[in-house]
Amino acid sequence: MTTIRSKRQKDILILLSKSKEPVTSSWIAKELGVSDRTIRNEIKLMQQNPESVGFQIKSTRGLGYTIKIIDAELFSNILNEISTEENNLAGDFADKDTRVLYILRRLLLETGFIKLESFTEEMFVSLSTLQNDLKMVKEILDKYNLKLINRPHYGSRVVGDEYMKRLCLSNLLLERNQEAFLKEDSLQLIDPKLFKKIKKIIIQKVNKYKIEISDISLENLATHIAIACGRIQEGFVIEELSDLLVDDYPFEKIVANEITKEVEDFTGLTFPDTEIDYIIVHLLGTKLLHKKELVEFSKFDEAGTIINCMIERLKSELNWDFSQDREFIQALTLHIRPAMNRLRYKMNIRNPLLNDIKKKYPAAFEGAIIASKCIENYLQMEVVEDEIAYIALHIGVALERMKLNKKKIKKVLIVCASGVGSAKLLSYRLQNLFSQELEIIDTINYYNLSSYDLSIIDLVISTIPIKEDLGIPVQVVNTFLEDKDINLIKRILSTTQNEIAKYLHPSRIFLQQDLQDKESVIRFLCSELYKQKLVPKDYVNLVLERESITPTSFGNLVAIPHPMVPVTKETFWTVCTLKNPIHWHEQQMVQFVCLLNIKEDTQTDLDGMYKKLISIIENRSVVQKIIKSKSVDELIELLK
Repeated sequence: MTTIRSKRQKDILILLSKSKEPVTSSWIAKELGVSDRTIRNEIKLMQQNPESVGFQIKSTRGLGYTIKIIDAELFSNILNEISTEENNLAGDFADKDTRVLYILRRLLLETGFIKLESFTEEMFVSLSTLQNDLKMVKEILDKYNLKLINRPHYGSRVVGDEYMKRLCLSNLLLERNQEAFLKEDSLQLIDPKLFKKIKKIIIQKVNKYKIEISDISLENLATHIAIACGRIQEGFVIEELSDLLVDDYPFEKIVANEITKEVEDFTGLTFPDTEIDYIIVHLLGTKLLHKKELVEFSKFDEAGTIINCMIERLKSELNWDFSQDREFIQALTLHIRPAMNRLRYKMNIRNPLLNDIKKKYPAAFEGAIIASKCIENYLQMEVVEDEIAYIALHIGVALERMKLNKKKIKKVLIVCASGVGSAKLLSYRLQNLFSQELEIIDTINYYNLSSYDLSIIDLVISTIPIKEDLGIPVQVVNTFLEDKDINLIKRILSTTQNEIAKYLHPSRIFLQQDLQDKESVIRFLCSELYKQKLVPKDYVNLVLERESITPTSFGNLVAIPHPMVPVTKETFWTVCTLKNPIHWHEQQMVQFVCLLNIKEDTQTDLDGMYKKLISIIENRSVVQKIIKSKSVDELIELLK
C-alpha cells in the first residue's frame, strides 16, 4: 500500500469513497479540521502510482475530487485494510484517540511507575504532543475517580479504586473493536484463549438455567471476567462492594459461583468473595430472566415507579399516552431493571445502533431523553447515550403501534354537479378504493358549498372546478374516476401534511453569521426569537440543557439543536449558516444550524418533519449549497 501512508490520507480516501458526487478540498478540510492546502498536498501524494492502489483521484475544476476505480479487487482490499486498521489500536499513533487509549491502557495495567519519556519513544511523538494527550487521559480517569500522580525521578502511575480501574479498562475495550485487543500482541489486554473459554462457560450456564442474555451482554460479561483473571494474577483484588447486598440475589449468586468455580479450575486462580460479588454485579446488569417467568408490572417496585414517571412525563411533555399500552410497559419493565443495575455500578453497555437510532427515530430519541430524566432523578446519576438509545427503541415501537391504531382517516366532502345518481356512484367508488384512508361525510351540490360548515372536513373532492379558497385541499376529478384521478387522490392521501415551507420564514433565517462557538450560536438564535416574541425568556436555557445531555451535531457540518421540552405556539425552524465551521462536539465541525422549535401539546406526527430534515442534512451536495447560499430565497428553495 505504497501511496496511502498517513491517517489523514486514509480519512480522505474513506470520505471520497462514501461520496456519490465530487467533493471539494475545502469540504474535506472542514470535515477533518485542517487547511485546504494540507488536503491538496495529501491528495497530490495519493495521486502518485495509481496502479499500485487500484484507484485514481480525479480533479474536476470547479467541482472537486472523485475516485475512479482502476482495479476493483485491489481497491476493495485497501478499503478493507483501512477499516480493519481503523478498529485497531496499534500501529497508527498519528491518531490522538489511539495514543490516549494506548497511554491509558499502559498506565492502568502497570504495577509501578512509568516514565513519560518511554511514551514519547514508544509512540514517536514530541513531549508537547504527549502533554496534550495526558490532559485527555486525566479527564477520562477523572470520570472514574482515578488520579494520575507523578513522582520525580520515578514517573507516573494511576491510583484509585480497583473496581473503577477495571471499569475504565473494560469500557475502553468495549468501545473499540475487541478483535484489536485480542490480536495485537503489543496491546493485548486479555488472552484470546482464556476469553473464548470464559465465553463457553457462560453459554453453558445460560443454557442450563434457561437464561436470556443478548450477544452484547455475553461479550461484556466475558470481557469483565477475563480482565478480572489478569488482575487477580497480578495481585490486584477488588475491595468490598459497599452497596451490594448479595443475599438479595440468590439466583445470580448461584450462577456466579458456578462460573467462577469453572474459571478457577481452568486458570488455577482463586477468586475471593469480593470477586464473586463483582460477577454478581455484572449478572445484575444483564437481562437474567427465566424464560418461563412472566414479569408482571408492579406499580410499587422501583422499575414500576420509574415507568409510571416515564409514562406521565411523555404524556405531559409530548402528549404521547402509553398508559394503556401493555406491550410497551412490559418491554420497558424488562429493560429498566437491569439498566438500573448497570447505571448503579457504572457498567457501560455498548449500543451498536446508537447513531442509526438517533438518525432514523429522532422523535423517539427525544422522548427517551425526557423519559431518562426519571432514572436520573431516582438514582441521582447521569444516564449515558447508549442507554437512552435503548429506551428510544421501545418508545419507537410504541409510537408505531400508536400510529397504526390512530391512523388518521381523512374526512371528505363530495361536491357533485350532475345529480344524485352520479354522486352516489362516485361516493361508492371512493369508499371501495380508499376505505382505510377516507370517510365520506356528505355529498352536496356546488350551490350549497358556501353555506356548508367545513370545520371538520380535511379534503373536498369535486367534479367541477372550485375557484374560492376554502382553506382546505380541493381535488377536481372526473365523475367516473379515471386512473389519473385515482393517482392524484393517492398522492394527496399519502403526502405528509408537513410541507417544508410552513416551517420556514425569512425573518428566522440568518446567513453567513460570524460566530465562534456552539454556545454563541445558540444564544444568538434564541435571542433573535425572543426579540420576535416567539419564545419565552428562558428559552436559551432549555436549548442548552438539551445540548448538555447529548450533542445534536449530525456530522456533514450540520447541527439540529432544540429545547428540552416543546414550549412554542407553533412548530417552526430557525436556520443559520456560519462564515466558518466551528467545533460543536469533540471532533465534529458545524457550519449549518437548524434550531427546531416544536409546538407544545403537539398532536401532529413529527416523524414526517424529522424525516424531511434528515434527508436534507444527509445530502452532502445540498448542505454544501446551503452553506454557500447568499440569499434567503435561495436557501428556502434548497430546503424545499
